[in-house]
Amino acid sequence: MTKEAAQIAKKWIDESDAILVTASNGLSISEGLNLFADDAKLKEVLGNLVDKYHLPNLLTAFSYQYPDELDYWRVIARTVEYYSNNYQPSVYMQDLKKIIGDKPYFAWTSNVDHHFALVGFDNLFEIEGNWLDGVCSAHPKKHGVVNLAKQLHEFYVKDKAGTLTKADIPTCDKCGAPMNINTTANQDFQIDQKQINAF
Repeated sequence: MTKEAAQIAKKWIDESDAILVTASNGLSISEGLNLFADDAKLKEVLGNLVDKYHLPNLLTAFSYQYPDELDYWRVIARTVEYYSNNYQPSVYMQDLKKIIGDKPYFAWTSNVDHHFALVGFDNLFEIEGNWLDGVCSAHPKKHGVVNLAKQLHEFYVKDKAGTLTKADIPTCDKCGAPMNINTTANQDFQIDQKQINAF
């Protein structure tokens, strides 16, 4: 960006009544989360599952049809622990918050990493969901979106300790059916109405 372009952008922001933030994979990649990369970080995050299933990237890992359901949830829990539970706001997120300042804003993102919420953006719509939320596989509309962050962390801890059993797989607290991660990769995906209402 040229100095002149930056000055124009600053003027527009300064004079605006409100700011609409939109973000996709580019922001995630700039923060070090690349769903498409086949690199050393993939094995750092997923460990032995990369070689066990010949996984080329995180995107494939999330959609792979695992013969062992525990391994699917291992992928989810390990990814969430690495990229969300241990998330430290990047310079890009910090700068974005400074740019917005006290102005009214709304953030609209297709990123499923939940980073906007983790740095305190509350006027937020995650259009493709996020990997910390789940939905009931039997009654996704009726039972709605449920935060699984605590369960996923506990799953991760047991995974590291080697004490996992199928009883640790998240289930719906209303009917006992298996849960699914609430992203558009899942046919049961539900838009989070709380986020819609905030808009």
